Amino acid sequence: MQMELDMTKLMILLQRKYSSIREIDRLTKELEDAFARNDDVSAAMLLEMRAEEMAKVDNCVGEIWQQGESDRRALQKLKVLMTSDPARAAGESPEEEKIYEIRRKTQTLLEKLRKADEKLNRSVTRDKSFYGPGVKARQPVSL
Repeated sequence: MQMELDMTKLMILLQRKYSSIREIDRLTKELEDAFARNDDVSAAMLLEMRAEEMAKVDNCVGEIWQQGESDRRALQKLKVLMTSDPARAAGESPEEEKIYEIRRKTQTLLEKLRKADEKLNRSVTRDKSFYGPGVKARQPVSL
């Protein structure tokens, strides 16, 4: 029995992932403010809230890839939709176009968030930064 890839569910999951990343971005801004005020209690709470949102993103990514477990064709379609460069990809249907649009918005937001996170990390940890002491930042992993 062959199952088609549920494009509507895929769009919903991608949008949910994007919303969680937007929330991580908002929390990161609040975290910067908390560190600037030396408010350790708020910072700890915001870090926990960020971790919860990151777990939601991970869950969405897991659910997205589960969509391809129904059969080989669904997996191949999913791989194309999820690994093609969204800036260059052209969808074959309105649903595919929407998927690439959400992925483009997500990539833009992730790059902005990575830069904010690097800045915050460097300001808090100085030489012990995850990003290294002033070296060019590592490239983020695409989700």
